[in-house]
Amino acid sequence: MAIWLALAVTAAAQVTVVVPGAKKRTFAVTGFAGDAAVAAKVADVLKNDLVLSGRFQLGTAAESEFVQQGNVRVEGGNGHVECVVTLRATKQVVLSKSYQGSTQDLRRMVHELSDDIVQAVTGQRGIARTKISFVWRRGKVKELAVMDYDGHNVRQLTYDNSISARPRWAPDGKKIIYTSYKNRFPDVLEVNLYTGQRRRLAAYPGLNSGGAFSPDGLRVALTLSKDGNPELYTMDAGGGGLRRLTWTRGAESSPVWSPDGQSIAYVSDDRGSPQIYLINRDGGEPQRLTVSPSYNTEPDWSRPPAGSDLPPMLAVTSRVGGRFQIGLYDSRSGEVRPVVADGADNEDPSWAPDGRHLVFGKTQQWRSRLYLLDAVTGEQIQLPAVDGDASEPAWGP
Repeated sequence: MAIWLALAVTAAAQVTVVVPGAKKRTFAVTGFAGDAAVAAKVADVLKNDLVLSGRFQLGTAAESEFVQQGNVRVEGGNGHVECVVTLRATKQVVLSKSYQGSTQDLRRMVHELSDDIVQAVTGQRGIARTKISFVWRRGKVKELAVMDYDGHNVRQLTYDNSISARPRWAPDGKKIIYTSYKNRFPDVLEVNLYTGQRRRLAAYPGLNSGGAFSPDGLRVALTLSKDGNPELYTMDAGGGGLRRLTWTRGAESSPVWSPDGQSIAYVSDDRGSPQIYLINRDGGEPQRLTVSPSYNTEPDWSRPPAGSDLPPMLAVTSRVGGRFQIGLYDSRSGEVRPVVADGADNEDPSWAPDGRHLVFGKTQQWRSRLYLLDAVTGEQIQLPAVDGDASEPAWGP
């Protein structure tokens, strides 16, 4: 599968993705009438959502292209949010909508509002209602957790007092597959986010790790060493149907499906240092993708929605000068060009469903935090810190 990237080099020798017409629109959040305390919180969440979208620059009502007005009511434990967005120059109504739910659900209502604003103004899907799973480390224990895309509403998923690693979402957003050391040896498990029920997908002798759902949710790619060497396999998401894809002397890991589900990118050190390879979903001769830098791992493929100006992109963790950095693979040169290389250790990129934003882990001064990256603007934003370390993020659908 061909990958096309338009990359612009910045002064810091990093790249951003060039998208025609990607200039930010100016937007004025004038606030909400009603309960003052609640209205202020609603306005703050909306402002943050619009900034994180990367598509808006906040301004004043006298100068901005779009102007928001609204009202908030709280009655008997229920919240009501009403919002109107107009085009300032013509007074044309771009969006007029109301939202309701419990007062505990106000953040969700505002996230829905901000996604509707993004859709109405740009015609593109917003990301405010998405979630991010990650590995939450406290002491020597690593558990799975999930949170809203902006770092709020953190919820722990596992309580195994063990090590959980590399979460990956099912396409329907209802399940997460991950590697668990609960029984001392690594197994691939699946957890249902609604029921909490867990199911063991792979527990063969030896290594079971790196599970990833296909785009249609019917197959899982993973690494198994049941035949002696860590190799790449696929299996039915419901169990069974095991198929071995690779036969090498090296170790294969970190599979990720191409957006069309026909290929799998993965890591192999068969020829020395780890590099990214591509193989057909049914097997065959692997194709080496990356040639530079000399160490590349943890690929993740973006899946831009229909109508997006962005191409599918392959993000990679590279090691350069003893530090890890995030880069984008350029199929024309085979090089991975850095998008996050700032002296810290930046690892484990995961794309948002808009194909524009990445979440990744940044480690500096022995603490690991999660950051968002807008690949179009190059802007980084740190998510609110959790008690402990946060790493290995995976952005949900």
